[in-house]
Amino acid sequence: MDTLAPSVEAPLALPKARSAAAILALTLGCFCFVSTELMPVGVLPSMAAGLHVSLGEAGYLVTCFSFVVALTATPLTGLLGAINRKLLMSALLAVCCVGNVVTYLAPDYLAVLLGRVLVAAAIGVFWSTAVVTAVHMVAPRHAIRATSIVFGGVSLATVLGVPAGTIIGEHSGWRAVFAALGLLSLFVFGALAWSIPAVRLPHASIRGALGAIARHRPLMLIFAITASIVTGNFLAYTYVTPYLGSVAGLTPDQVGAMLLVYGAAGVVLNFAIGPFAARSLNACLGIVTALMAISLIALNQVTGPFATIVVLALWGASYGALPVLLQTSVFKEAATIAGGEDAATSINVAVFNAAIGLGALIGGLIVNAMGPAHIPAVAAAFVVMGLLLVFAARRQGARAS
Repeated sequence: MDTLAPSVEAPLALPKARSAAAILALTLGCFCFVSTELMPVGVLPSMAAGLHVSLGEAGYLVTCFSFVVALTATPLTGLLGAINRKLLMSALLAVCCVGNVVTYLAPDYLAVLLGRVLVAAAIGVFWSTAVVTAVHMVAPRHAIRATSIVFGGVSLATVLGVPAGTIIGEHSGWRAVFAALGLLSLFVFGALAWSIPAVRLPHASIRGALGAIARHRPLMLIFAITASIVTGNFLAYTYVTPYLGSVAGLTPDQVGAMLLVYGAAGVVLNFAIGPFAARSLNACLGIVTALMAISLIALNQVTGPFATIVVLALWGASYGALPVLLQTSVFKEAATIAGGEDAATSINVAVFNAAIGLGALIGGLIVNAMGPAHIPAVAAAFVVMGLLLVFAARRQGARAS
C-alpha cells in the first residue's frame, strides 16, 4: 500500500501509465458490478427453473438488487466517501467477490437474494465514487473521456458480461456464471489495490449538499429524465430473453447473438459519443432518447432475425450512450455546489438503480399477467415520457441563457 497522502485537489499528480491503469481497473470494476446486477437477465429461464420460481420472481432478483442500491447509495457514499480511494475501491470489489460466491453456493432463492443484497450495498458506493475518482486522475479537458471510459464498463457488461453469462449458463448452468464473476472480481480487486493511489479526495459533506441539490431545478430535471428512460429500458431489457424466445421465436443461440449485438452497439456509441457531447450535450441526449423510443416501438413490429438485429443494435447503441450523457449532465450542473459531485452522483446512482428495479418490477407484473408480448410497447411509453422531459430541460436551459 502507498503511504496515505493528505486530501488533494484534482487532478492527481500521477504518471500517465499509472493513471491509465487505474482508470482501466475502475472500468473493470464497473464491469464486474453491472454484470453481477444484470446477470439474471441472461440466465433468467434457467435461474427460475433451478430455484423453482416463476420468470417474474426470478426477475425480482434484479428488482430487489436495484432497490437496495437506490436506498443505500447516498447514505453509504456519505459515510464511506472520505476513506482513501485505494482502500475503498479494493474493499468494494472484495464485497462483490464474496457476494458472487454466496450466490454460487446458495441452496435456495432466499440465499441468492441475500448474496445479491450484499453486492448491491457495495455497487452504490462504487458507482458513486468511481467516476469522480477517475476524473480527478486526469486533466480537466479529459474529464468526459475518463467518464466514458469508466462507464464503458457498464456497456461492456452488456456486450460481454450478459451474453457470455448466457453462453456459460447454457452449457454449465447458471451457478457457474456467478462463480466466474467471483473469480473476475478477485482479479479486479488486485488490480485496484495496485493501481489506485491511497489518497483522500476533497469530500465536502454530502448531507450539506443535498439541500442545495434539491433546490437545483436543472439537476432535479436530469434525475427525472434518468428515472423515466432507465425505467423504460430495463422494463424491456430484463425480460428480453423470454421475449425473443417466445414472441420473436428465436433459439437460445440466436438470443445470445442478439444480446451480443445489443451490447456491441452500446459499447461503440458509449465511446463515440464523447466528442459530440462536449459540443452539444442536450442535443445528443435528445437524439439518443428518441432513438431508444423508436427502437422499442419497432421491436413490437419486426419479424425475422435480420430485422430484430437491426432494432436491437439501435436500442443497444442508444442505451450505451446514456450513462455518459446523464452523468456528464450531472457533473455540469453540480460543479457549482460544494460537495456536489459526490452527492449528485450518488443521487443519480440511486435514481438510476431505482429505475432499474421499477422497470424490472413492472415488467415482471406484465409477464406474469399477460406474458412478454406487451413489454416493448409499455417500455416505449416510459422512454417517450423521458424524451418530453429532455425537451423541457432544453427549453429551461434556453431561457436561463
